[in-house]
Amino acid sequence: MTTPYYVKKANTLHYLPASEYHPADTFFHFSFANYYDPDNINFGVLRVINDDNVKPHHGFDRHPHKDMEIVSYIIDGKLTHWDSATREEDVLERGHVQVVTAGKGVWHSELNNDDDWCRFLQIWIIPPAQGLEVRYSNHKFTAADRLNTLLHIVGSINNSDAPLLLNQDVNMYASELVNDHNVTFELKAGRQAYLNNVEGSLTVDENCVLNERDSLEISGPAVLTFRATTDHSHFIVIEMPESGV
Repeated sequence: MTTPYYVKKANTLHYLPASEYHPADTFFHFSFANYYDPDNINFGVLRVINDDNVKPHHGFDRHPHKDMEIVSYIIDGKLTHWDSATREEDVLERGHVQVVTAGKGVWHSELNNDDDWCRFLQIWIIPPAQGLEVRYSNHKFTAADRLNTLLHIVGSINNSDAPLLLNQDVNMYASELVNDHNVTFELKAGRQAYLNNVEGSLTVDENCVLNERDSLEISGPAVLTFRATTDHSHFIVIEMPESGV
């Protein structure tokens, strides 16, 4: 039987260290900025995952986006967000999630105003159409919300009751497994998923071990069991239609 997933190890990700010109230690999962690989542009509608660890009192100053849907998932520290749609600042911490539909065009900033580093995942989703209305929202999930379960954090505006919504047909889940707990994930035919192990060590179907920042590209149909290999595993799953982009 063919294994329904492809493993992407952390040591194959493109790494750009923080410097005078770059505010974060960043691991690029897909081509971005000064990293370009024609064989690693996207995975279906998933265009970007940047694993950013932002220096204290640094960050990404106000800059524009257009025709992209952006999800930020906070892992450690505090991230202060501002956007031109709400013109308000909001401080996000571990497990909090924000979504932006850039659509017709929006300016935003993501700054670490704290004395400690701030690590977060910046996730870009290709929208189903251009020129969509700009939207911003966030949800401040707790650690208990994702403990030993697959927490549905983001869904499609057309068919989901998730607390955060995008226009694209995607579903995002977050989980923290402890003490040898496991969860099962079913991926239907015609769908695919990208799993990123954020922290700790995770076993997939008892025969594949993912360490920190390792990922899987999964094709359906598949039923997979995820179990914390160590005493803790923290991961996200991004589920979407089979690649057509």
